[in-house]
Amino acid sequence: MLKVKVGGCALLVCAAKEHCQKQIEILSDSSLYIQLIHSLVSMIHMTNLPSENGSGENISDIKISRHSKENNNSDETVCRTAVISGNMIPLWLLAVFARHDSKTRAEILEAGAVEMLMEKISQNAFLYVGEEDSTAWVCALLLALLFQEREINRSNAALHSIPVLSNLLRSDEQAYRYFAAQALASLVCNGSRGTLLAVANSGAATGLISLLGCAEVDIADLLELSEEFMLVPNPDQITLERLFRVDDIRVGATSRKSIPLLVDLLKPIPERPGAPFLALGLLTQLAIDCPPNMMLMAEAGILEALTKYLSLSPQDATEEATTDLLGILFSCAEIRHNEAALGTVNQLVAVLRLGGRNSRYSAAKALESLFIADHVRNSESARQAIQPLVEILSTGMEREQHAATSALVRLLSDNPSRALTVADVEMNAVDVLCRILSSDSSAELKGDAAELCCVLFANTRIRSTSAAARCVEPLVALLVSEANPAQLSVVRALDRLLDDEQLAELVAAHGAVIPLVGLLFGKNYTLHEAVARALVKLGKDRPGCKLEMVKAGVIESILDILHDAPDFLCIALAEMLRILTNNASIAKGPSAAKVVQPLFSLLSKADIGPEGQYSTLQVLVNILEHPECRADYNLTPRQTIEPVISLLNSSPPAVQQLAAELLSHLILEENLQKDTITELAIPPLIQVLSSGLPNLQQRAIKALANLALAWPNTIAKEGGVFELSKVLLQSDPPLPHVVWESAASVLSSILQYSTEFFLEVPVAVLVQLLRSGTESTVVGALNALLVLESDDSTSAEAMAESGAVEALLDLLRSHQCEEAAARLIEALLNNVRIREAKAAKNAIAPLSMYLLDPQTQSQQGRLLAALALGDLFQNEGLARSTDAVAACRALVNLLEDQPTEEMKVVAICALQNLVMYSRANKRAVAESGGVQVLLDLISSSNPDTSVQAAMFVKLLFNNHTIQEYATSETVRVITASIEKDIWASGSANEEYLKALNALLSNFPRLRVTEPATLCIPHLVTSLKTGSEATQEAALDSLYLLRQAWGACAAEIFKAQSVAASEAIPLLQYLIQSGPPRFQEKAELLLQCLPGTLTVTIKRGNNLRQSVGNPSAFCKLTLGNNPPRLTKIVSTGATPEWDEAFAWAFDSPPKGQKLHISCKNNSKFGKKSFGKVTIQIDRVVMLGSVAGEYTLLPESKSGPNRNLEIEFQWSNK
Repeated sequence: MLKVKVGGCALLVCAAKEHCQKQIEILSDSSLYIQLIHSLVSMIHMTNLPSENGSGENISDIKISRHSKENNNSDETVCRTAVISGNMIPLWLLAVFARHDSKTRAEILEAGAVEMLMEKISQNAFLYVGEEDSTAWVCALLLALLFQEREINRSNAALHSIPVLSNLLRSDEQAYRYFAAQALASLVCNGSRGTLLAVANSGAATGLISLLGCAEVDIADLLELSEEFMLVPNPDQITLERLFRVDDIRVGATSRKSIPLLVDLLKPIPERPGAPFLALGLLTQLAIDCPPNMMLMAEAGILEALTKYLSLSPQDATEEATTDLLGILFSCAEIRHNEAALGTVNQLVAVLRLGGRNSRYSAAKALESLFIADHVRNSESARQAIQPLVEILSTGMEREQHAATSALVRLLSDNPSRALTVADVEMNAVDVLCRILSSDSSAELKGDAAELCCVLFANTRIRSTSAAARCVEPLVALLVSEANPAQLSVVRALDRLLDDEQLAELVAAHGAVIPLVGLLFGKNYTLHEAVARALVKLGKDRPGCKLEMVKAGVIESILDILHDAPDFLCIALAEMLRILTNNASIAKGPSAAKVVQPLFSLLSKADIGPEGQYSTLQVLVNILEHPECRADYNLTPRQTIEPVISLLNSSPPAVQQLAAELLSHLILEENLQKDTITELAIPPLIQVLSSGLPNLQQRAIKALANLALAWPNTIAKEGGVFELSKVLLQSDPPLPHVVWESAASVLSSILQYSTEFFLEVPVAVLVQLLRSGTESTVVGALNALLVLESDDSTSAEAMAESGAVEALLDLLRSHQCEEAAARLIEALLNNVRIREAKAAKNAIAPLSMYLLDPQTQSQQGRLLAALALGDLFQNEGLARSTDAVAACRALVNLLEDQPTEEMKVVAICALQNLVMYSRANKRAVAESGGVQVLLDLISSSNPDTSVQAAMFVKLLFNNHTIQEYATSETVRVITASIEKDIWASGSANEEYLKALNALLSNFPRLRVTEPATLCIPHLVTSLKTGSEATQEAALDSLYLLRQAWGACAAEIFKAQSVAASEAIPLLQYLIQSGPPRFQEKAELLLQCLPGTLTVTIKRGNNLRQSVGNPSAFCKLTLGNNPPRLTKIVSTGATPEWDEAFAWAFDSPPKGQKLHISCKNNSKFGKKSFGKVTIQIDRVVMLGSVAGEYTLLPESKSGPNRNLEIEFQWSNK
């Protein structure tokens, strides 16, 4: 029965070849159609059983040939699909019915055909076509037809068929794989997204890829069947394309597995000639916007494969697809840096030279992406692309010109030397670009041309060509076009031309300023930035252009844009304003005044970066450095000072420098200077000062100088003393003088504010301040140094080592702060160690000149200078120096110039130090009139000055150096001073006497002068009333005078000795009670002085006689003088005469004896009581001697007779 049914089916199949549609209609009308379908499905089930059925029927001998015998050939594939065997016939008839009617396909599904087909495919998947039960390909064919119905496609049976079909794709039989691909193509074309994912997850893609690109001759019969049943000829390609449209599949495991297989297809396969092209399409689909897939392709060797493929000179379409894919791949940075990327350049260049138009376009686009990589762009291969790209630019269509310009822009950007190659190629690129710019080409192409111009014009050599100059006019003309998309590129190209001075003039001459200013509107911020940079270059060093910009309203346009502008544009606009306001007239103008407040607001935006901050600050400095401009604004400290302070804290040095400068201008305004917000600027300014950067330090100093008067204490508390000190001491590089003075003034303000900071300033810095040209600074430094020196004597040496002596001398020379400078230098030179330094020796001449300078008006300064010289000359070496002579003259001159008494004493003391060690200095003093000056001073009314002068006279004349100046007048003056002193105080100052001693001792001729004689009474008085030292000096003088008596005239001797004799009692006293050292000279003097010897006979004792009272008297005999007799006294044994006898001597009697005899004038008794002889030398020395002298011969019985006698030697 089955065989009969199969035979009937065969008849229907044969009938359907010519009248299939009519047959279906007839069957439908007879209501047998549905029954027939179900019967055919049942037959499929039956054919699934073994060929030997229970009935023993064999249907394999029933066959239908699809072709007539004359059309059959020997091809194996055709033969296998050309015969429909018995077990295929029901399937075939269902396929024929399903091809023509969608209702039939639904009925077939209802009949459960899909499950049976899958079962049959599973059983026969790996049988060869032509075998008895090899029905798998017909089953797949029927499924392909059924799955064209969406309702069937969404059934569970359809989904369950996917693994079976995917498995069928692994078959070795091409027909099986082909119709399995057809079934899957129907599924993916008509199925849901879930269906596509199921197909992808089944691994079908691998099998589908294996079908790609087969030669048509190899699958001619399969293609014929596809056409017969109205199926697609390329199900593999369609299925893969549909699958790869789903993002989840495109980025999933299916794609990762497919990519290496597709890359392998790029290699030529003889039996699959179409595979490379199809693989290119699929790879392109997978690569678009999917970097991971691109990387997989690169790892699979796609770059090498494509390069190799291009080298085979494929057809235009394939070549275009290849270059398109390369362009997509090179959009990925990692692939551009792949080692194989560089190898593609030569093949792409070859395409540029020899490829079709579309291929050349794609190659140019690929190169554009590839040239992003530096190693490619800088390679020699890339250089080879320049000429063909320029040729395309010259001869290609507009689309190609776009691509060529983009590639050239990418290649030549940031590589000016490569741009030279363009200038050297046969077709001069700049000329070509000039033609494009001047032509009627689209605005987009002109924009590309302008962009390439921008790149080329970066090269100086290209800019210098005449072609570049010819580009100016069309470029400027393009600016005028409204809403021209090329405007940005045009502006950038002009910006490059403006780097050349001559071309800049040409651009300005063609009227580019106004069009450029006109572009500053709207929201095209990138264009605005380019315009700003171009205008900056036009305005630089061109005042006319600047003024033209301002007249065109550029500042107003900037203000309109600035508020909402992004940061990069704010930077460019600020730079433009900087260039404009470099012109003083613009900076002072009303337009510039409008930008101040917005720019202060801009400063608070940290995102504008250092460049924007620098330009903004410079604009504000340009405007606000003019006092009249500052007066026009009523800005608060919060608006102005706060943003500037923030820039001082952490900005780059250039920004900090301008911030400090702006601050220095702002705080010139009193309302800002004294505000507490302004005080907050001091710490960052101090921090800036510590940066060590000269320019930055200078601006900080300028600002601090303006703050110092209001906030000196804050500056000091924030470490300003230390930092200012460092700056003032730095020598590499040295500060400009003006800046140094400003720093010095700041430190001076701190010092004047409080003495507590004196100790914080290094001595070396204070010494440096002495060299300031500002008097207040010098005064502050002097005060601090004076305090330091008085508190710590060791600091004087540090001052000297730092050059204080030299600096102070300079101040005295310039008559600046004379008193304080002189006071400090005197204190320094009073230091022993400093006097030993070289600076001390070098100070002698300047101090002397200062005293001699007629412009020296400060009496206190002169006093201190003289005192300093006195300090210096305590050092013997300095006193003996050659400059000491000049100092002598200066000091003498000072004494002549009616100085104060104190000054006189100081000068004299200094001169004393000078002459103490040097005979030359003595002579210098004498020759400059010093002796007379001293004599005048000795005669002055001031005792101290007079005494000091006398002391100096003693030094001057302590040797014979200036003996010619030792005159009697000198003695006379000293004598007068002694007299004056005695009258005033009762005694003379010992110094007068010492001075007199010096004269008398060293110059004996003065001893016999009249003044010497006249001084004797005063010497005697001094001996009488003076102190021990005075007495000694007076005694010395008298002794010196006495030495001349032996050789002088008698009258002089007599006059002096008589005058000196008044001293006899005093000398006698000194011998007896004075210091032992006086004794010798006193004795020698007494031996030369005239005096009177007075002998007083007091009484006699034991002058008895046996009878009556004696009448006793005495007889005195001295030398050759007549004897002297006492009166006769008769009062008994003890007569009292009390009678004196005097003898005058021109000189004391030496060796003479006084003979006294006592006689009795009574008539009774002995005539003589005895006599005594007395040596009188002793009385001269003692002045007075009294005693009992025994008369000889002595009495033999009873007490001895004696006389009471008193001797006295005096000047009376």
